[in-house]
This record gives sequence, C-alpha cells and structure tokens, in this order.
Amino acid sequence: MENTVLVTAQAEFMEAALHELRRFDNNLKCETLLAPDIALCTSAGVARLTSKAAGERPVFVRHLAPAQTVIPLSNSEQDAGALAVAIAGLPTFAMLERGQRFAVQTRFAQSNDQSVSVKRAYSSGQLNQQLAAAFAEETGAVESIKKPQVIVSLLCADLNAYAGISLSSDNLSDWPGGMRHYAQLPEQISRAELKLLEALETFGVSLPDSGDALDLGAAPGGWTRLLRDAGMRVVAVDPARLDDRLGGRVEHYRGYAEDYLEEALARRKKFDIIANDMRMDAREAARLLVQARSCLRPDGFIISTLKLPHAAIDIDPSRNLKEAIRLLEKHFAVVQAKQLFHNRQEVTVIAAKPQPSLP
Repeated sequence: MENTVLVTAQAEFMEAALHELRRFDNNLKCETLLAPDIALCTSAGVARLTSKAAGERPVFVRHLAPAQTVIPLSNSEQDAGALAVAIAGLPTFAMLERGQRFAVQTRFAQSNDQSVSVKRAYSSGQLNQQLAAAFAEETGAVESIKKPQVIVSLLCADLNAYAGISLSSDNLSDWPGGMRHYAQLPEQISRAELKLLEALETFGVSLPDSGDALDLGAAPGGWTRLLRDAGMRVVAVDPARLDDRLGGRVEHYRGYAEDYLEEALARRKKFDIIANDMRMDAREAARLLVQARSCLRPDGFIISTLKLPHAAIDIDPSRNLKEAIRLLEKHFAVVQAKQLFHNRQEVTVIAAKPQPSLP
C-alpha cells in the first residue's frame, strides 16, 4: 500500500481539498470515503505528494497520512498486539531511531452509516499509550506528543485499521487529523477565540505584547479579549454589546466597520494588528481589508476569516475564495489562507506588508 494516503478535510470542502492535491499528482484518485471528512486515496507517489503539499501549503487539505498497511480489527483487546506487530513490520519503522522524537496518533473514523455503532474494547488514548511504550522500548526512540519528528498514524475504521509512518512535516499538522484542541478556560468569552489561537499557531505569528489592535465585528469580544490580554490597546468595532468582562484597554465603537474605517482613515489612525470576523461574503471582506490597509503599520498584519457559501450545483465556494485572495494579493505582499479545524463554513487568512496605495 505504498501508494495509498489518507486525506483529511472538512466534509464540506473535501472536493476542493482533492482538487488541490491533484495539482501535485494528476493521477490522485479517491478510492472511498472512510468518513465524511477522511478520504482513502491512491497516488502515483505518496512521498512526493506529501512533500509537495508541505511546501505549497494547500488551503483545504487539513492533514495527510500514509496508509502503508491495512490491519484487520476484532475491536477486542487483542488488537493492540496485532497492530504493534504489523506496524513494526513496516519498512518505515526504521525511522524510529534511538533518540528520535515520535508520537503515535490514533483516530477512530466515524462511519458514513449513522446506524452503525462500533464498540471497541479500547480508546484511542489507550492504543497510543500501549503502542508508544512498545515502540520506545524496542527502538530507543523518545515519545514526544507535542513536538514529534516522526508520527505513527493509525486510523481505525469499522473492521480495518490503516497505519503508516512519516515525518510530521509531511502530515501538514502535528495533531491527529489536523484537529488542534485547546483547553477551555473560565475567562473564555466565545468559541471564536479558538479560531484566532489556531490561526496564530498555524501561520507562525504571535501577538505583540504592546501596541494597538483593531477588532472588526468584535462582539461578544472573544478576539478582543485575546488581543487585550496579550497587552494591546484594542478598538472593538461592533453595533452589538461586548461581554461585561471586557474593560481596561478596550474602546468600544458601537457602529459599523465601514463607518469606523472612514473615521480612522481621516484621523490617520494606525494599528499593529487588524482583526476581522464579521459575517460577510469573502469578497466583500477582502474589499474591506484592502480599505483598512492604510490603517496598518508597515510591520503589522491583518488576520481575518473569509466566509464561504455552501456548495451547490451553481455555487462553487472555492471560486469566491479565489476572487477574495486575488484581490488581497494585489494589495499585500504576504497573503496566506487556511481552512482550520476550528473554522466552520469559512477560511482564515493572514495578510501583511501592504503595497503602496495606487494614485
């Protein structure tokens, strides 16, 4: 099964994800959907495909993992031993050298048939622990859940498990299936905070510990809280109320983003970060961000969600996104976009280094 790969993407955007991968391999073929968000695909060369994807940063593909062997499951306690033997027999098992940081990542696929409920004698966490302990003892490799260099990927479907070993950089994410999880804190205001946290991590940027931030479409204030708690002064723009827990270093402009930007441009206001999570069409959001670029300091950046329509016979969500990205690329030197685990019907984009305004 050296030519088989598991592709993970949000179910709504699976076709868009496969289309992205076919730019790297015209022969990529989806053999079956093991779950609405996991496709089992064949490729002319999985190593080349994953390496190209890692370099090109596809928008909709969330996670890639090689499927180098298929192991029958009884869903009993005996599975752990059978899985260990099969994985240890892979040629790629040699990647687990002494001192090498590795992680075992087990996922259970949710069946496409909602009437099917698979009962297993173990959890994914238990499999991770048992397999990692066995592999560490045999090879001298060191388990490192947060920063692995090598990942043993295991996907358990109804009666079969798909396993493979790869460099974590080729999986597009250090997290199983690209599913980044965060602890829920008492001070959390909204679920939207998780989108910003994941975006900052994905794009490899951090919030300044001082300076000025503009949060467009701020209510109830999740992104505003994160910006403020980093140490920034925040102008939160939204006609709706903000959470009562937001206080110092937050100025609430109870109005619309377009009106505030008009005032800010007239007053030559400048911000280190401009954030936007408003519910508006991706292309309209891009136009708003282009307008806002004159308020961005040269070394600042914009981070924004771009809302996409649901796919239909006459609607292609990726077309809206491409138009929005093209517009941003005309006005910013750096533009990156990603459909994150915490995104819903949207992607998140980061833009930096505004181009000089045209006369």
